[in-house]
Amino acid sequence: MLNDPAVVVEIEALHAQYEAALVSNDVEKLVTFFWDSPHALRFGVSESLYGARQIEEFRRNRPAVDLARVVSNLKIVTFGSDCAVVTLEFSRTTAGTQRAGRQSQVWRKFGAEWKIVSAHVSLVPLRYIDQAASLIGLPIPSEYRANVERNIERAAKIAQPLLDLGLDESQEPAPVFEP
Repeated sequence: MLNDPAVVVEIEALHAQYEAALVSNDVEKLVTFFWDSPHALRFGVSESLYGARQIEEFRRNRPAVDLARVVSNLKIVTFGSDCAVVTLEFSRTTAGTQRAGRQSQVWRKFGAEWKIVSAHVSLVPLRYIDQAASLIGLPIPSEYRANVERNIERAAKIAQPLLDLGLDESQEPAPVFEP
């Protein structure tokens, strides 16, 4: 049965526990959510973890910094009484920059226990304007953002002919004159 209400409620409760353990960095609790198998899988923002041991090692060594997040668009789809998929979007502040991300988990019931067998977490890439502003420590107030974006678009149009210019391999670079 698709989306059996009783199974959905069960997964909602487990997900709430998982989320609480995640943001509080309760490593002991977090590792219990994953299937204790070499086949468990977690692809993260910058890591690919294969098996319960690698997932646990990652959790134990991960810095407990900037873990708070706001979850949105939480969806739970259940397939029968022993399989569920949880997807969500989140926002969090990382190193002073607001980031958006996505998460998906496949849950499977083994006997009486639900376990995450596969998980994926990714951050939505920063737009150039946001990344550049963050790198130079220059916040862009909302009232100026549209004009800054327009100026970046203009600079790109001005630079395009130069970027389109193809150089023949036989052409030598201009000499560099040192004073």
